[in-house]
Amino acid sequence: MADPPPPTLNGYIPEDIVLEILARLPVKSLLSLRRVCKSWNSIISSPYFIGTHLKYGPRRGYYLLYQTMVAQIHEPSCTVVCDRTYDRISDFELPFVHAGIVGSSNGLLCVEPPYGYLSLWNPSIARFKVLPAPLPAPCLVGGYVSVTYGFTHVSEENDFKIVRISYNEFTTKLPRAQVYTLSSNSWRRIDDPIPLKPNALIYNIGCNHLPCPCIAGALHWIVRSKGSEDDGRDNKKILSFDLRDEKFGEIALPSSYMYHYDEWEYLGLFKGKLASFRFADYRCGIWVMTDYGMAESWTLLRTVEFEPGVIDFLGCTDDSGAVMIARSLREFCTVSFIETEEASHRERILLDGLHHLVFAATFVESLALLDGSESVRI
Repeated sequence: MADPPPPTLNGYIPEDIVLEILARLPVKSLLSLRRVCKSWNSIISSPYFIGTHLKYGPRRGYYLLYQTMVAQIHEPSCTVVCDRTYDRISDFELPFVHAGIVGSSNGLLCVEPPYGYLSLWNPSIARFKVLPAPLPAPCLVGGYVSVTYGFTHVSEENDFKIVRISYNEFTTKLPRAQVYTLSSNSWRRIDDPIPLKPNALIYNIGCNHLPCPCIAGALHWIVRSKGSEDDGRDNKKILSFDLRDEKFGEIALPSSYMYHYDEWEYLGLFKGKLASFRFADYRCGIWVMTDYGMAESWTLLRTVEFEPGVIDFLGCTDDSGAVMIARSLREFCTVSFIETEEASHRERILLDGLHHLVFAATFVESLALLDGSESVRI
């Protein structure tokens, strides 16, 4: 008499409990479990499970550092480090030549090649998706057009969104915006007017290469403009975009350094708060908006001093609020983490080469794009 088949897992554990267990496993384990049976493969690859895993899956504090040689001697590569300890976790190369990273959110990187269209890339599952061409902005046609992006995951909608703002640095025409959503795989124009002064010359919208910060359900950029009514002075403010009602707003920067010409302003997050960083003379002033949306709540939290040789400011880590800087050291470029609470200095990451352009952002593993039929396995 033949032996009976071994009992299945579902014979002992209810299916909803199995799903809860699976949703809390790391990505590498889930990719292996897809081979167990067709039903598990179908469950793990479903949009519902991918969204559930984003919500309940492991959320290790990782940080991603992207380096690319100016002379392109080596292929661009990414290094993932652990927040707090700064241990090196993994390294991988971008599947795109000469590309830059626009943003990072819930396991996806928004990548911009020098030629072609934006792509979304999930290095944890080795898949990427080339996005459709954005819609033209007729009012800006006929001149040099600059573009800035904001990229984030909208948890309420379980969707990824990209905001694209186009503007002409040499005219006073108002910028135009459009939004891409992953669920529809399409772009839409935003008719809501951008609250900028008429006849102002917009010469920069962005965050000085830092990821566009998302807080309180909105993306944020610094706008720099000039107009005759400003007597030639820079007019700087924060432009916000509410991802729910898709309307623009504005927030004032800390007034104490609104018109300094010898300093760089960066916009980002500091321990979950909207932050403005003033970087000059080997020191960085960290301003935090303690009450979001209230300009009078800007507070100079602390000033961090650096040693000579600093060539760039890379933002702050999420958990500890450590300031990240790039320093030129002989033939190498180092990335240093300076603990703002302990005033200690840790220099743990060594990046090969002489000239690096570095993008740094939070990073988590996810299954996003696993269900995309247009995704391409690398």
